Formats: sequence, C-alpha cells, structure tokens
Amino acid sequence: MRIDKRRYYHLDWYLIINGLMIFGIGLLNLVSATSSFSSGSYNFMIKQLIAFAMGLVLIGVVMYYDYRIIANQSRWIYLGGILLVVLVLIIGLAAGGAKRWISLFGFSVQPSEFMKPILVILLANMLHEKKRQNVPLSLKDIGKPLLWTLIPFVLIVKQPDLGTGIVIILVCFAVLWYVGLKRSTYAVLFGVGAISPFVAWNYLMKPYQKMRVLSFINIDADPAGFGYHAKQAIIAVGSGRFLGKGFMNGTQHKLQFIPEHHTDFIFTVFSEEWGFIGSVVLFALFISFINRCLKIAMNAHDELGSIIAFGIAAIIWVQFTINVMMAIHLAPVVGIPLPFVSYGGSSLLSMMISVGLLLNISTRRYMF
Repeated sequence: MRIDKRRYYHLDWYLIINGLMIFGIGLLNLVSATSSFSSGSYNFMIKQLIAFAMGLVLIGVVMYYDYRIIANQSRWIYLGGILLVVLVLIIGLAAGGAKRWISLFGFSVQPSEFMKPILVILLANMLHEKKRQNVPLSLKDIGKPLLWTLIPFVLIVKQPDLGTGIVIILVCFAVLWYVGLKRSTYAVLFGVGAISPFVAWNYLMKPYQKMRVLSFINIDADPAGFGYHAKQAIIAVGSGRFLGKGFMNGTQHKLQFIPEHHTDFIFTVFSEEWGFIGSVVLFALFISFINRCLKIAMNAHDELGSIIAFGIAAIIWVQFTINVMMAIHLAPVVGIPLPFVSYGGSSLLSMMISVGLLLNISTRRYMF
C-alpha cells in the first residue's frame, strides 16, 4: 500500500495547532476537574490520552482515502452506524438511567457520537450535485435527507440522549441551509418548527426533560431539585470573576456541587479557575477553529468537500454554543459535550475523525 506523500506537504498546520491548543487546555482542565475523584485525576487523563492516540491513527486512516471514495460508501457507513445505535438499545450498558454505550474489545463506546460526522458525509453525498448546479432545494428534495436524519434521531432519543439528537437535527438543517432552500421550503420548515415544541412537549418529552425546561424558564421553581444544578453552575462561572481562582483552586466542582463537571459541565470548571479572561481565550480558540473549518469549506475543490467541511463546522459550533449556554443558564440542561475539552473517548474520537476529514479536504485541493 503506497502512501502518496504529497498530501502531507500541504497539511493545514493552522487547524492542527489550533485544535491541539484546545485539546491541551481541555486536558489540563480535566486534571483539575477530576482531582477530587477517588479514582484519581491522572487515571482520567491517561484514558483521554489513549483516546487521543487512537484518534491520531483514525486521522491517518481517514486521510489515506480520498474523501470522495469515503462519500461514495456513505450509505454503508451510515447503515453500520445505525446498526451500532440499535445494538445500544438491545445490549447497551446502562448508566445514569440511560443506555448510551456498548462494550467493544473492552472499551465503552458511544455510537451516537459517531453518527454526527457520518450523517454529514451522507448528506453531503446526497446534496452536492444540487449545490453544484446552484438549484435551491424544494420540499421534495429535502424529504429524503430529513428521513435519513430522523431515523438516528429517534433511535438516539430513545436511549434517551436528547442532547445528541438535538445536535444531529440542527446540523442537518444547517447543511440544508448551506446547500440552499426555496422560499416555499423555508415557509414550511418555519411552520413545522413553530408547532414542533407543542408536539414534543405533549408526545415526546419525558417528565424529567419537561422539568429541565421548566427549571430553565424559572430557575427557582424547583431550587432543591432540577434548578439546583443550574444555580450551582451559574455560581461557579460567576465566582471566577475577571482572572479566576487559579488552576486547581476551584471549589464548586471539588465540593461536588456541579454534576458531570468533567463532561457536560466542564466549562464551569474552566471559567471558575480561569475567569473571564481565560474564557475569552478559550472562545477565541474555538471561533478561530470554526473559522478555519469554514475557510476549508470555501476553498474546497468541489461542492462535496465544501458541504462536508461546513457540516463539521456546524457540529463544533452547535456543541460549543449549547454547552456554554447551558452552563450559564441561557439554554436548558441537555447532555452535550464541549468538543476536545469534555472527558469522553467517543466524543474525542468523533471530533478527531472530523479533523481527519477536514485535513483530507484541505490537502486534496492541491492534488487534483
């Protein structure tokens, strides 16, 4: 198997260094976030580094194959991802009242995380011809992409994992918008969007999910229950003030006031210890990374690569925005990790696969 070395001459080092800086900050933050755990913070750091090493291998594999070849096999990849999500519902590992993981070769894997880049590749393969022809999408055109998106959405929400379900739905709409929609299509989508909260509230949402929404609307409605954690998160973020309390000096997470502070609420740990200035630096790194994704989308050789790169930018933007807004009580609490920062091997591997696709698209524009 001969490796074409030309693709490595044009690696996007800006993207790589930017991503490594975010991951480095996340790793340092993870040490502090898990310092009060009985199993020890370095145990979590080692597991995260192992996932990172596996991710580097996956980046190499993804970069080896032309992204057009990967896209041509997107339906088979999608079906494989769906099969894993179905297996979660059948033989999944239960934790915290949810089945989201399966055991593969001794590792706990969360298949729903991998559906994010898989769905983007599938949608790009389905829609790139419309984008190339500059033909806005009609209702008929979006029917198939929405159906292929709703299948994993329903399966993932049944785990239940509403956060990941929300991400893939929003990313699907972002991709459809990027390809282009007819005015009549916009009108119908806005109409459906207007009634969907009513349908979700009455037929889809579980009681605890409704309580999260109610506690978001009125944080004092259940101050000792669902509103408690949201209040503690706000206290943690606010207590960091301008310069923060300093590394390893955060008190809210060490005293266990904040749930899942090493995963979904990881931003509260960072903002408490590094304050407003540190948060601005982290935001700048994320905005810079997302901007680089968009630049790769604009400079891609073809519409297929452009849609994939934009879709990945949408994944990172949606997760970053909702995760931070959740921590400062601007969004209801849902399980969405902060990319490259939250603890979790599946989330990190999914992000690194996405980086591999970005590098694949970026380098191959020099090779056609």
